[in-house]
Amino acid sequence: MGVPSMTNVERCGVTGCDRAIAAVLDGESLCRAHFISHCYAQLERYDEMQKAHRLSIPDAESVRRFINQSSRQADEIEHTTKDLDNLERARLLHIILWANEVGSYLRRSPRKVASIPVRLSCDKLGSAWEEETQTVLLSRHGASLRCGHSAKPGEPIQLVRLDTGQRVLGQVAWQRSAESGGIRIGVEFMDCDNFWGLDWGVVEETR
Repeated sequence: MGVPSMTNVERCGVTGCDRAIAAVLDGESLCRAHFISHCYAQLERYDEMQKAHRLSIPDAESVRRFINQSSRQADEIEHTTKDLDNLERARLLHIILWANEVGSYLRRSPRKVASIPVRLSCDKLGSAWEEETQTVLLSRHGASLRCGHSAKPGEPIQLVRLDTGQRVLGQVAWQRSAESGGIRIGVEFMDCDNFWGLDWGVVEETR
């Protein structure tokens, strides 16, 4: 969900705050300071719920939505705002990393080993790249893949299936060195359910 134009919603939705909006979380318009403080409060709450094993399925879905929104918008603010001070920049980067750490606890579906040829592309300003590679593991909401480029958590990425031509937008969830050399990345799809077209009920039963 993008930030509304300043002509439609010009001010932060928090009572008593008249600063310009910087992001929208769960439909609430927030200035930069309130976006940061809200993200910290929510991530701390979700972190505690996860560690205490108190996350129900509806809770987990809510956490995933929040993680997608907060990390994407924190990345956008960090890269497009010119008057950030060092503390704000550090906090935004921390939100991205923390959100992805919390998200890594949530196993959304079983994993399936599968090698599907795909094209990855990242159009990030100043560091755009594209490559053809293959998946390693599939999940209902993403995949892990071999990758020849460094990709930071939170970065937007497009994936195209070379066998079907289907496209999907996602973001990098994690990056790590592969045991066989090179880099492995995890990609989480945005607003796309079952891109791989598998019967995940059967996969769950046989995993």
